Amino acid sequence: MLFLVQVQAAMERANAIDAGEGPGVTFRRIAERFKPQSFWGNPTRREGIMVVELPTPMDVAELMYALTWFAGKEPTFTPLIQPEIFDEALTKAKRIVQPPK
Repeated sequence: MLFLVQVQAAMERANAIDAGEGPGVTFRRIAERFKPQSFWGNPTRREGIMVVELPTPMDVAELMYALTWFAGKEPTFTPLIQPEIFDEALTKAKRIVQPPK
């Protein structure tokens, strides 16, 4: 499944990263392992953003642990789907319960 993953470093952890070698080395390792479709930094805060295919729950957990340990905060994972999937999901959901009016 495709995910938008956002990670913000805790202030003390971000300062330690910046005082050391910076985030580049770790972000390169993450990119080599998970091969994100895109990988961005937010210039207004210490935040990394990526769009990445994570095929199994194990991949999700592995990336979560790596980012949490690195940043000192848990990342957020937002599942992404093609808009046309909503049509099929809506039709199937209506077989279970009707939406409120």
